[in-house]
Amino acid sequence: MKIPFGSLRRRQIVFSVGILILCWAVLYLPHLRTSPGWYGDETLTLNASRDLAQGIPSHFAIWNTFWHPHYPYQPGYSLVNGLAANLAGGDILGSRIFNACLALCAALAIFFLGRHSFGSRASLFAALMFLAYGQSIVHFRMGNSHNAAGLGLLIMTLFLLRRAGPRNDWMAGLGLMLAAGAHPLFVNGALPAVLCRLKRPWSWVRLGLPSALYLVVSMAILYKVFGVWLVEDLEHLKNIHTARGESDGGGVQAFQNFRQFISQDWFHLGLLGGLLLCIPLRRYAAPLVGLTVLFLLVRNRQNLTLFYYQAIVILPVLCLGWAGLWRYCETRLRRERSRLRNLVFALGALPVLLISVNLPASLAGRVIPRNQYWVTQSPAEVEAAAAWLNARTGPEDTLGGNANIAWLLKARTIPYMQMINWYGIPTQGYENGIARERFRFDASLENAKFAVIGDIDQRWTFGEPNVIQLAQRMEAGHWPIVWQGEFYQILANPRFLPAPEPQ
Repeated sequence: MKIPFGSLRRRQIVFSVGILILCWAVLYLPHLRTSPGWYGDETLTLNASRDLAQGIPSHFAIWNTFWHPHYPYQPGYSLVNGLAANLAGGDILGSRIFNACLALCAALAIFFLGRHSFGSRASLFAALMFLAYGQSIVHFRMGNSHNAAGLGLLIMTLFLLRRAGPRNDWMAGLGLMLAAGAHPLFVNGALPAVLCRLKRPWSWVRLGLPSALYLVVSMAILYKVFGVWLVEDLEHLKNIHTARGESDGGGVQAFQNFRQFISQDWFHLGLLGGLLLCIPLRRYAAPLVGLTVLFLLVRNRQNLTLFYYQAIVILPVLCLGWAGLWRYCETRLRRERSRLRNLVFALGALPVLLISVNLPASLAGRVIPRNQYWVTQSPAEVEAAAAWLNARTGPEDTLGGNANIAWLLKARTIPYMQMINWYGIPTQGYENGIARERFRFDASLENAKFAVIGDIDQRWTFGEPNVIQLAQRMEAGHWPIVWQGEFYQILANPRFLPAPEPQ
């Protein structure tokens, strides 16, 4: 029986989608709640997102303008992320499921939208390479706004690969707006988007208008609520970004950062080669967006290979290089069937290799990020400490602590970097200080019932400018340790301890 072409094609598509979903499920879902461990930027986002989903624009002890250097993540992503977490009872699992789904959406976008520019086989190959790469697995398992920004820039690029026209331009603009609703780094994608349509000024309007409308509406609402605080934070964020660019990527350092990033492993060298091969294929948007945004990132971040989650904003686009590599080889070797078969076998082995390398860690719950030193070392211990605190505190209490435990607590948590600002003493990211009226509640150490000192506090927080003064005040005030674990300890404020019984 002869199978109609349309039916065969549908079966191929169903089979390809099934492979992508299966690959995603086994690599991204097992032990998702605790593997990898919780990271401060993720749990910071989780806490602010849950509050926003309940109608409270908060950043722990201060009001959240969504443009402060310590929380520049946008309300669009934060709201959806918070709704996902709250659907899971406020648990981090809800946020992580949402972000893992963003990885699946990116893979499906590469496959379905990429077929127009690269063909089905090349797009399926690139989608599998993206899903199976270790850093994709690590960071799309975590709840960071960079994930949504990466999906947005990917959608933008896939439509920029198509012929210029109203529909494709609007869809690319909507992709850029999705990135804008997640992270300020979307602006890095605006420049190459314009370059892709350099000779078509009307395309610039269609590309930029959705993001402009989002920003106007978002900032108008935020300005109505916060007024001059928003302006202060925008200025502060600009200054921080500029200073970081000068220190991390000034002069030739940016090119050295680029070389270091692209040569970190064979995966990045391969996708760079594929992006360059997109040029003779006349698929200019992929290398133009991917390499431009990457250069702008490394110019501002010297440690991008270690703190890779920031590179996620461009990783899905970079993975289009794998589609370009497949398509180029397929095009050039089409007449030489024996070589083409050997090449297909060699390239097809790459996602299988990645899956075989990363699957055991996923199934065992041992997905380890490169910055593991700064990640929660024992989620089980953090939960035990949180249970102890919840038995002794309520929503009206305050305590000092970090974001990795704050989302588990009933009491209001004050990060130490905010607490030191309560006394008018600045620190990293809070160089301008925080006016008292910007605090939502009393953030003093004296009013805190307990102080939680975790692994991240010992390894990072107390090393930031002036924060150690809080530890010195606790030592001088003779705060006793009332709970002790391997990585966490809890100190009690003597003011709230029961008075000793008379002898």
